[in-house]
Amino acid sequence: DEQDLRHLALATLKTLMAKHSLDSRYATKEKQARIASLYLPLYGLILDNMPRFFLRDLFPIYFTSSDQGSRDDVSVSGGVAGGVTRHGNSVDASFSKEVLNSITAFSSLAVATGNQADSRGSLISVDSNPSNSDRNSEKMDGCEKFARPQSLIGYGSRCDKLDQAETRSLLMCFLHIMKTISEDVLVSYWHRAIHQEISDFFNILELCLQHFRFLGKRHIARKLAAAVKLAQATQANGTLKGSSNPSQSSQPSSLFPQWMASGGEGHRHARSQTMPIIRGKNALMNPKLLQMMETDGSIQDGDTLSPTDIEANLSTEVALTVLDVLELFVHHHKKQLLQDEGQNTLMKKVLDTYLLFFQINQSTATLRHVFAALRLFVQKFPSAFFQGKADLCGCLCYEILKCCNHRSSSTQTEAAALLYFFMRQNFEFTKGKSIVRSHLQVIKAVSQLIADAGIGGSRFQQSLAIINNFANGDVPLKNTSFPAEVKDLTKRIRTVLMATAQMKEHEKDPEMLVDLQYSLANSYASTPELRRTWLESMAKVHVRNGDLSEAAMCYIHISALIAESLKRRGYWRADKAGMSCVSPEESPVFNCSSLLTSSRDQDTSFSMGWAAFMCISPNVKEEGAMKEDTGTQDTPYTEDTLVEQLELCVDYLWKSERYELIADINKPVIAVFEKRRDFKRLSELYYDIHRSYLKVTEVVNSEKRLFGRYYRVAFYGQGFFEEEESKEFIYKEPKLTGLSEISQRLLKLYSDKFGPDNVKMIQDSNKVNPKDLESKYAYIQVTYVVPYFDEKEQHDKRTDFERHHNINRFVFETPFTLSGKKHGDVEEQCKRRTILTS
Repeated sequence: DEQDLRHLALATLKTLMAKHSLDSRYATKEKQARIASLYLPLYGLILDNMPRFFLRDLFPIYFTSSDQGSRDDVSVSGGVAGGVTRHGNSVDASFSKEVLNSITAFSSLAVATGNQADSRGSLISVDSNPSNSDRNSEKMDGCEKFARPQSLIGYGSRCDKLDQAETRSLLMCFLHIMKTISEDVLVSYWHRAIHQEISDFFNILELCLQHFRFLGKRHIARKLAAAVKLAQATQANGTLKGSSNPSQSSQPSSLFPQWMASGGEGHRHARSQTMPIIRGKNALMNPKLLQMMETDGSIQDGDTLSPTDIEANLSTEVALTVLDVLELFVHHHKKQLLQDEGQNTLMKKVLDTYLLFFQINQSTATLRHVFAALRLFVQKFPSAFFQGKADLCGCLCYEILKCCNHRSSSTQTEAAALLYFFMRQNFEFTKGKSIVRSHLQVIKAVSQLIADAGIGGSRFQQSLAIINNFANGDVPLKNTSFPAEVKDLTKRIRTVLMATAQMKEHEKDPEMLVDLQYSLANSYASTPELRRTWLESMAKVHVRNGDLSEAAMCYIHISALIAESLKRRGYWRADKAGMSCVSPEESPVFNCSSLLTSSRDQDTSFSMGWAAFMCISPNVKEEGAMKEDTGTQDTPYTEDTLVEQLELCVDYLWKSERYELIADINKPVIAVFEKRRDFKRLSELYYDIHRSYLKVTEVVNSEKRLFGRYYRVAFYGQGFFEEEESKEFIYKEPKLTGLSEISQRLLKLYSDKFGPDNVKMIQDSNKVNPKDLESKYAYIQVTYVVPYFDEKEQHDKRTDFERHHNINRFVFETPFTLSGKKHGDVEEQCKRRTILTS
């Protein structure tokens, strides 16, 4: 039938190509190139049949478990120019396309010559130099010259799909052509081909990498065992005697590679279950498979090449051939790739093909060549990565970082070297200014890989150490800021990884969880969107625990972040008063009255940024640490985004009874609506401020507002608390939370974590010497503290709100006597005041 005929034809084609390749008469490179031109029409055949290629194992996401229709059927409707339609659960692959109406340039050369002369005429000499008139006529009549011969075009729709063995055979022949064809012919075709043909060419290269990816020794062993088992079972049933003619058993065979490719799943059609295997697949005469059938699947020790070695060598050869073709294309298309500063579809297609090497399993030897090729690629096209949009830079950083977690130490080193080289190129591209682009994209890639690949183990840490070693040993850049920037980046990455790993351990400990989230948010200080994500996560934890004041502060930080981002983008003009130049050192307390400016004055406007929120919290200066990168594709902030965020802040300030801050938050919003002449909203905002001041008057007079209590919590026990051992924290508890209440909560929390018999509470507030404690216990000390103010602050902070807002010093007292006893007579009793600064 048709499938058997195709297998026979492909076997004949491979045998013929092998014969020409090994024939000593055609051993020279020039003769091999001329012979390869004979097989060029195969490329057109592959283009026509790409929708029929086997893709199920390569792209399983396109398939479902439904039984409707065939999994492998792809129908080409409307003749050769029709689109690819889906039948049942057929693959909807990216390679599907309208069948081209033109054949490739080099295919047309071989076929056209063959039509005009005998078979020898197809051996085109690449050394021949056509005249200028011939070249001009070729350019003018390009469409006619590229016309696909009718012998290669099917007039009817083809619904049957090529199996994996057929697909691999076709691609193997294509790769042999690419390896031996003259470079001049390839370059000539690329220069004449239209964009869609170039895209299809790269699609075929990607198919080659996918179909010949190395799956590992265990996977190959399983496939081989399945093939032998089925062959033995079939032989036992007598179906191997497909022909009474003994001579049939001497046919060349390819069952072994076919079974290796198909995964031992058996024939897909019912007819294959009963037809003789020799007839159906030309197959069982593979000596290796026959030998294994006779020895129950074992391989003789004397064999020099095992099936695993064969597959590994084939995978490496395919990958290196594709890499050579890629480098040849890049070398001859530098001008096209640099169009629009590297931000073009051709550049993206080429880079996607390079990155595919990292996305599928490759040998260490192959990856070594890929890393070298990418170093050259980055050096040739730095503007594509460090200028304009950051998409290409982000994709490359993601794949390199993934390789930094590779199980092979040599691959880790190569990946670390490439990442360091990439950052170095960024530094040189900016003429020694910074590595902002690569810094931001590496941090974003790490955040993605934490969820996607679970990076952060010892292998990834080792790669970071290698990068630091490169920075320390780079003598030409030793006196620049580059080494410090690299160390800062690796430090931030480690902080992210450490905090992410610890967050799972402290899911039930709200204070530790928020502290880790804050650490993670700080590590993303240079990336606004990622920092905002973790600040929002902190706010949600605070809301869940009833800490509404802290949630409001998180949203204020987010507002400052958005305002700073808008300011740096030039959303507002710089204020004449120079507010954009305010630094925390020059102006620790910002005058909020300068937020409001006359919107009627065409020469002035209001300037925001983190400095506008200093009167609310001095901590917002952290939001000024973001790095500027015009290519970063973050969520586009607008003035409305800021207004919505500020309105959310006001909502939580009402809920947390922080009425004094509502006016300060509303003032920037008032400036926005003054500019828009939105008097209705202005009236609502002023009424909201009016209500907040009325509420302030009420609570100040009643003195019924409670801001919470503060406790010093210390942990002791290296074997239990690790990094937190001997550290002291200030816990803010809601309203009237007593000492016994917080002590019981912490005791239960850590008893559940370490065991009830391993946790003890220290009942006094005296200074603890860890050496006096037993190492087999975890100790917790809780002490009640109150805010501390010096004389000036005592005078300035008159209201209860001021004594609980923006505080960072606390005090507690412990009794003692000069004789050494804790307590004594009144005249002997002393007390020690301990001041803590957070």
